[in-house]
Amino acid sequence: MYQSTGPTGAQAEATLLAKLNAMMPPSDDVISPDMAMSELSKFWWLEFEDLDRAANTRRRYREIIDTYILPGVGNLTIREANVSTLDKFLKGVRTKHGNATAKMSKTLLTGMLSLATRHGAAPANPLREVARIPTTSKEVRALTIDEVAELRRGVYVWQQPTGRQNGLHEKDILDVVDIMLATGVRIGEALAIRWSDVDLSAEKPTVTVRGTIIDVRGKNGLQIQDHPKSANSRQRYFLPPFAVEMLRRRQADPVRQNDLDLVFPSSVLTIRDPNGFRKQWRDARKAVGFDWVTPHTFRKSVGTILANTQGMSAATAQLGHSSEQITSKHYVQKTHEAPDNSETLQAFGSDMSEGAWPTDDDK
Repeated sequence: MYQSTGPTGAQAEATLLAKLNAMMPPSDDVISPDMAMSELSKFWWLEFEDLDRAANTRRRYREIIDTYILPGVGNLTIREANVSTLDKFLKGVRTKHGNATAKMSKTLLTGMLSLATRHGAAPANPLREVARIPTTSKEVRALTIDEVAELRRGVYVWQQPTGRQNGLHEKDILDVVDIMLATGVRIGEALAIRWSDVDLSAEKPTVTVRGTIIDVRGKNGLQIQDHPKSANSRQRYFLPPFAVEMLRRRQADPVRQNDLDLVFPSSVLTIRDPNGFRKQWRDARKAVGFDWVTPHTFRKSVGTILANTQGMSAATAQLGHSSEQITSKHYVQKTHEAPDNSETLQAFGSDMSEGAWPTDDDK
């Protein structure tokens, strides 16, 4: 079921109709310079759906098209979608909605107009000439071991009945945090873990990440996707003792047993919404004084501690990245401290030993 909102009922209905129209099959099978960008987007979408991309990717792309591209340039013809017009549009998106949304809009428009170029409806892809959208890169921040200890203690107290101040809190937020700290998996992957993925009887207990939680709007909502975000993320993790203890406690709790075999079900024993957990986490982090920490911070903290102790290759393998460059750039906090090479560099000053240089007495 598709829904839409607006200031009035009529406006909400108009918005919904526009979205439904955008998803209708194209009315013509010939891509020409006079075709509207809204029609071109339908052709591109048909090609894109054949790529079998992840549901979350499809949802995000559809959101960008419906929310920004169609209202902004949907009425233009392919001929009118020139460098100047598209450059102005993308700069407007960047100003109002940020670099990330502008970059995504540019990516999708590039795909659409590449299709038009292949069909001879445009002499070249104008997106090649629009101004570059700068990448906003924030310095990676990870939790230290001492900070993790403080945070875990604080959350433990906060989620107890005596620590409640504003309504009922989920009693197992710390358990979800602990599985992320123990493995480095993403929140959606953590919430998708089933007991069949866990082996606590092995000499070295493990958990295997096989999927992630996705929100398929209009198609029964939350689902467990049968693969994680990336192919490299589908792997087995050896568990540290603190995580093993937590999982054994949960496994022995009859209240948490559910038909879906989920280790971390919702309060009504269904699939747990990652966005719902993020909301609960925002309440918890504020209460314990860690406002800057998100669920992804735990993944960065795992990457940082492994890179600093076991090496970058170990961190990359644990996080399931395709390259050490990704891990180093986005998941490891920089120390801003050079290695201690003082003994080696002393070679440059070795000729300054006593008696090697003339003194005032030698003059």
